[in-house]
Amino acid sequence: MVLAHERTGSGSRPVVLLHGLLGSGRNLRTLARGLSDGDHMRSIVTLDLAGHGASPPLPSGADARTLAGDVLATLDALALPEPVAFVGHSLGGRVALRVAERTPARVRAVALLDIAPGPVHGGGEVARVLDVLIGTPAAFADRAAARSVLLAAGLARALTEWLLLNLTPDADGVRWRVDARALAALQARVAGEDLWPIVEAPRAWRLGCVRGGASPFVSAADARRLEAAGGRVLTVDGAGHFLHVERPAAVLKAVTSILD
Repeated sequence: MVLAHERTGSGSRPVVLLHGLLGSGRNLRTLARGLSDGDHMRSIVTLDLAGHGASPPLPSGADARTLAGDVLATLDALALPEPVAFVGHSLGGRVALRVAERTPARVRAVALLDIAPGPVHGGGEVARVLDVLIGTPAAFADRAAARSVLLAAGLARALTEWLLLNLTPDADGVRWRVDARALAALQARVAGEDLWPIVEAPRAWRLGCVRGGASPFVSAADARRLEAAGGRVLTVDGAGHFLHVERPAAVLKAVTSILD
């Protein structure tokens, strides 16, 4: 499928931003603007992966390869100059690696945001957020009511505001536009994949990783292994898994250094 997308800038060096589970292209607008303003030769494309934002629902049994196929179909439709740089948070990073595996000549660089190529055990903060969403009502009287439910469940305010972007107007108020159970099934399939062979094989594209210093998703051992594979690893001190929400300026600086 061709995915919903937004473009920022009109330069000849495209950068595709891929959000994580429960995200959307809207969540990456600050990063998109920062990358475009920092180099007017860049053209930034933010995509809504299947099952997220304004894109169609997830097909049954979808995994990272399925989502990578959608990304490639969208690149074809947009006719972007190639090779393309990718910046992917969490799920988006794993999708970017699948794109690089499938069509390495079309990829200039992959910057992973707080995700390592190996299997993810336990799910951490992402699993907790999914559990919270699965336990919430499908609809609310208004955004304030949804906000109160998420905060009462113990989610941080910044994370709550980020999740509220997944609400859409309904006849009687607002409702979730994501299927949390379908996304939990996708997470289970994607989390078990071992993508280390993609980054450790000979490759021409550049690799980098920006990890949250307070997040368990990219361990010290993962960082050493990424560096041994020729990747650059940068740490945003004190940031959790949703580092681009918590520390946008630091993430922009780190991503820029990887892409440049």
